[in-house]
Amino acid sequence: MASRKIFSCSLEGIEAMVNRLDTLEKDFDRRLDETLTRLALKVIADAKRLALIDSGDLEAALVVGEVKRTIAGMYIDLGTSPEVDDYAVVQHEGFRKTKDGRLVELTPGEKTLSKGAYNGYLPGKKFLENALKMNEQYILEELSKVLEG
Repeated sequence: MASRKIFSCSLEGIEAMVNRLDTLEKDFDRRLDETLTRLALKVIADAKRLALIDSGDLEAALVVGEVKRTIAGMYIDLGTSPEVDDYAVVQHEGFRKTKDGRLVELTPGEKTLSKGAYNGYLPGKKFLENALKMNEQYILEELSKVLEG
């Protein structure tokens, strides 16, 4: 009968590797949180430059929320404060619907037109969408830097 040899293997340092991975994960989350916040603040600053001026409430109502974590990832809300959401949507889209169902197109007023163009966009409707468009490449570059470490 052949003798059976037992193969054994031991790993040392598993706990140290797990601790290092935990540290890397926390550092990545921190950097991503900071980057998302900084990018959202930049988009909102540009949206304020493109927002319509009536009484000034729309510019003041553009806000950045906190970074939120889900199972799927991290995200940050940006837009207007709830008090002006209805007004902001109408101004952003550039039209409103009357009670009798007609669509009324809104045009920028004198104060808004006095702002002038900013980064190739005129202030007025789609102010938030245009702020995102003008920052799209920058956002992608900054997020890729987070992934690089």
